[in-house]
Order: sequence, then structure tokens, then C-alpha cells
Amino acid sequence: MKNVALGIAQILLWGGSYFILSVLAEPIMKETGWTYQMVYGCLSVSLLVSGLLLPSIGKLISSSERNFVLQYAGVVMALGLTVLGLSEHFLLFLLGWTIIGVAMGMGLYDALFASIGKNYGEHTSKAIVQVTLIASLAPTISWSLVSMLESSFNWRTTCFIYAAILLLTIFPIHSYVFPSAKSTAANPHEGNQKKAGTKELYRSKIYYLLLINFTLGAILTTGIVVHLIDILLDKKLAMATVLSIVAFLGPSQAGVRVLNLVLSNITPVKTAIVSAFASVAGILLFFLDPRGAFLGVIFFGMGNGMRSILRGTLPLSVFGQEHYAVMIGQLARLPLIAQALTPFAGGFLIQQFGVTVFLYAFLLLACINIILCYMIRKALLQQKTDQESILVERIPTDVSLSS
Repeated sequence: MKNVALGIAQILLWGGSYFILSVLAEPIMKETGWTYQMVYGCLSVSLLVSGLLLPSIGKLISSSERNFVLQYAGVVMALGLTVLGLSEHFLLFLLGWTIIGVAMGMGLYDALFASIGKNYGEHTSKAIVQVTLIASLAPTISWSLVSMLESSFNWRTTCFIYAAILLLTIFPIHSYVFPSAKSTAANPHEGNQKKAGTKELYRSKIYYLLLINFTLGAILTTGIVVHLIDILLDKKLAMATVLSIVAFLGPSQAGVRVLNLVLSNITPVKTAIVSAFASVAGILLFFLDPRGAFLGVIFFGMGNGMRSILRGTLPLSVFGQEHYAVMIGQLARLPLIAQALTPFAGGFLIQQFGVTVFLYAFLLLACINIILCYMIRKALLQQKTDQESILVERIPTDVSLSS
């Protein structure tokens, strides 16, 4: 029941931030006269703000007994939406998206995974899969809700109503799932040891491999999804056909998460490898005829669905629960910055060189990601071997002391 509640909260939070412009951008541009680049540029700014804040948010979640970061994400996002609704000038509109960027850092996947990892212990991976499965409905539900509100009122009133929904739901849900714990006095020596251990992890080879892997994954997801309609239209398909094909992206993401839930014994590293191959297969199919493009959407959706889960489960399997909240925040910064810049870079490639060159560039990135997955697997095996060697070396010392 708690995981269902968290999934509903994620649907509302994603709907009030990342997906809301899909419906409101056109009426906003019509009323204000602001350009497409101005409106969507504000979303990029919010992603940048979120990425810059996440390392600090991860540390705050790790060190704080009371989980106020998640609890107040809805309040902050509601404030941002209210500012959007009131904005007569572009700078005020930009301020609203900056506030929403803070809320995205406080309440979306990375902060949620850090909170789950801190509170759920050995059940963390299962909880992440269940929550992301429910949250995969975010585009469908949020687009329907926002469209209904906008058609009945206007885009400004829609922002106000959605802000009210967030105020009424997010705080109670997160307070119910993560009740305030009693504050306990921390051991300063233990805290210093933990900080030192985390700094060592920042310098480790596997940390950098994960960072590059997550960043490339963010670029691939954003670039293909944002420009998916352009890719399919390049196949000389009618817009109605394109929209019917795009509709399979969400179900394929949800379907693979159900499969991941059923096959829970598959390790995150193996899942990462499968996800990387599925993404490559999806991009390759975009080069074929229109029938291949249909399968390409399904395969890419499967790879993307697994990648969302891996953002939470892979760092947990690598770094363990002790450093999880801090590391997941640190690992989120560069991918979110890359995610914010990708639409502009992808649009430039398509405008200057065409869809085919764009696909070749992204196919190259997807192939590099496969290599990175195998490098992560090799580094983990080496890490396990080193730990076993240290354990074996300690056994004779322990035996002699006991005798």
C-alpha cells in the first residue's frame, strides 16, 4: 500500500513538472507570444537547477533523521506552479520554473530512491521496481488530467488547480510512508569515518564508470524521446500513424518493469547490460522501414524502462546502503545537466545534418554504453575478488588472537 502511495505521488510530481509543458506550451505561447525556445528553455533551466542541487539533497537525506525533503517537495512545486500562473512577464515565468527545479530535486526519482534506500533496507530494490512501475503511468495520467483542466479553464487556472492538488496530496503521502523518526545523537567519530569512506568512493574507478553510464543513458533517453516524432516523420509516415506508434512507448516501459518485478533474481548489472542492448536494437530498427520503426519504439521503450529502475538499484548494489543516499545524489548531477542540454544539441544535429546523422551519433553513444556496462561488471567482479582476498588474509590473525 505504501509503495502504491509513493507511485501516485510520483505521477503527480512528474505531471506538475517534466510533463506539464507537453499540454500547456501551446496555450502559453499563444497568449504570451513567447517562442518555443523561451518556453522549453525554462524547463531546461529547471533540470539544471535540479541537477546542481541533488548532491546536497542526497547528503541532507542521508544525514537527517526527519525526511522533510520529500515531504515539502509538493509545497515547493505548488509554489512554482502558482508563480507560473501569475507570470505576466517572462522573468517571472523563468523564476517559477527555477522554483519547480528545486522541487524536482527534492521530490523526483533520485531523492525518492535515496529515501527508500535509507528506510527500506533489504527491500529497497523491490520497492523501487514497484514504485517506478506505477510511476510509468505518469505521462498518460498527467497529460489527461492537465488536458481536461486546460480545456475547461485556461492554462493559468490549470496551474493553480494543479498546485492545490499537490498541496493536498504530496505532504500527507510522504508523511505516511516516511514517518518522522526520533532524533538520535550521532557519534562524531562514526560520522567522520562515513565521510572519509564516501570521499574514497568518489575517487574509485567504478564511480566514474557509473557516472558516465548514467550520463550517456540520460542523453540517449532525452534525445530519442524528445525527437521521436521527428524521427518517425522522417520515414514519410502520416502524423496519425506516428502518434499511434509513439503511444507504444509508455506500455513498453511499463511492461518491462512488470517483467523485472517477476524476474527479481536478475542482478542490476545484468539488467543494465540487457537495457543497453535493447536501446541499441531500438535505434538500429529506426534505420529500417516504417514497420521497423514500430519495433524500434518498443525495444527502446523497454531499454528506457529498465534504465529508470537501474538509477536506483545499480548504485545500491555497488555502494551498499550505508553510502546510498549520498552517492545517488552525487551520481544524478551530471546526467541531469546533460539531460537539460540534449534537446538543443539533438535539435542542432537534426536541423544541420538530418535525422540519419542524428541516429548514427546516438547509435555510437548506445554502443559505448554497452562497453561501459561490461566494464562495470568487470570492476564489480574485481571488487568482490579483492574483498574476498582481504577476508582470507584476516582469518589467520583472528584465529591466533582467539587462541
